[in-house]
Amino acid sequence: MGKAWEIRGLFGNEFAMEGTIEELKKLKGLEWVVLDRRNLSVRFASRSKETEEVVKRAFEMHHGYAEHEGPLGEYDRQRTEEREKKLKREEGKKKKRS
Repeated sequence: MGKAWEIRGLFGNEFAMEGTIEELKKLKGLEWVVLDRRNLSVRFASRSKETEEVVKRAFEMHHGYAEHEGPLGEYDRQRTEEREKKLKREEGKKKKRS
């Protein structure tokens, strides 16, 4: 069995996200987490092309899109690395100005 997989979706409004959640409730083996008003994380046990397509299609039907898909936790790791790089660049700029 592979690693847990995640697809993150971004929606224009809360109503669209709620519609997608209602669609996902009909499917077995999926777990979803509402991240904030417009972002949804759908998680499943292992990568499956069929499941990915079903989730992406549910997003599209309710006017959302898949923002990221990958192993669970990869998105957060990438964002953390990007923030750290940005902070280092900003610190370097401040040192050059001083």
